[in-house]
Amino acid sequence: MKNSLILLAICVVCLFSCKTQDPVRDALLSRSGELVAPMAVTYDAKNSFAGALAVYWNASAPIEDGALSFQVQVSSDEYFFSGEGGTLIEKTVNVSSSPNDATIITGLTAGQSYFLRVAAVYPGPSRSEWSYLSNAAGKTVAVIPGVGIVE
Repeated sequence: MKNSLILLAICVVCLFSCKTQDPVRDALLSRSGELVAPMAVTYDAKNSFAGALAVYWNASAPIEDGALSFQVQVSSDEYFFSGEGGTLIEKTVNVSSSPNDATIITGLTAGQSYFLRVAAVYPGPSRSEWSYLSNAAGKTVAVIPGVGIVE
């Protein structure tokens, strides 16, 4: 009986000590939900063409909250997975004096549909939640550069 209790105690200690803890990582992850994300990610048809995607977003609130830059990702996969032939392009856009920051992503395949998301980058470094290119109902949508939004 005594040996069983000792064995049980050892198992419990091992179970709880095996849990990896990274307090810095945990703090950054919990903080990301509190940081202000960009709003109104919008496809800029006027400045887009086959192979290039122009986009802008409302940057006012993140800039007021201390954002240093914006991380923009464009992917041929709606889950932003770059394996198995998927494309993932990432670009950092520094904060400007405009309430709407913008960028043009080049090097895209003509006729290919892409998904787009933007996050604000803060000191730390910490990143806000992602804001996605979406329709009026808030559903994430794809876009074909130079053609338009795919519903």
